Amino acid sequence: MENILLVIIITKNYKMIDECFNLYPAIDIKDGKCVRLLFGDMKKEIVYNYNPIDQAMWFIDQGAKWLHVVDLDGAVEGKTVNKTVIQKLLITCQNKVKIQLGGGIRNKQNIDFWLENSVERLILGTLAYENPNLVNNLKKDYYKKIVIAADVRDGMIASHGWKRQSNTQAVDLIKKFNPSIISSVIYTDISRDGSLQGVSLEQTSKFAKYIPHPVIASGGVSSLNDIMTLSHEFSSGIEGVIIGKALYEKKFTFSQALEAIKNGRL
Repeated sequence: MENILLVIIITKNYKMIDECFNLYPAIDIKDGKCVRLLFGDMKKEIVYNYNPIDQAMWFIDQGAKWLHVVDLDGAVEGKTVNKTVIQKLLITCQNKVKIQLGGGIRNKQNIDFWLENSVERLILGTLAYENPNLVNNLKKDYYKKIVIAADVRDGMIASHGWKRQSNTQAVDLIKKFNPSIISSVIYTDISRDGSLQGVSLEQTSKFAKYIPHPVIASGGVSSLNDIMTLSHEFSSGIEGVIIGKALYEKKFTFSQALEAIKNGRL
């Protein structure tokens, strides 16, 4: 009887992870192409697909429920740069997948435009850091449509495409916001992003325990083991992980990552 009960509990736990722990394949767009950077350095890029829409459909065909799309040029320049290709991507993927979009969203007009063009959630980094009052003054129609990007270098928030370093800790930034507005927080360890060095598990878990919002881990994923380890931190507040270079370098496929989460084992 005890063995049966144990099996039921384990099954429930894995089912909860399967239903709630999300995988976000990353599509970072620079000069209209799908690229990956090393540590966010725009000069250290590798082009993986000249057509981001084809890349998006590849992930969808493998079972992706979400896409994490970033306008890298926009993040640096402070305005939408790859607007045309992102709009085409949104039209092609409409009703096929949910999309969270970031990069260069610096005012309410940008927020309104993308939400009106079928973006499920908007990622605010520099805007959130520089003007938290704008975020807090959004009406209820925007609630749970906003994701805050906590991009961290040496424990402190970086902004403007990670080019400017602040003295603000990530937890202190999140405390500035009305909890009702925020859907989740993306915690990125810049020192690991694009490096395939493995995730900052301890740092990310500690951050997740200190804030009332679900946390999406980002930066350094190198293996299925990284994903499974993060998924086991679901009770600590980590609700998902962004996967980039590991997929493009074929360390594993997206469908393999989904299967690992579904089965609860490698």
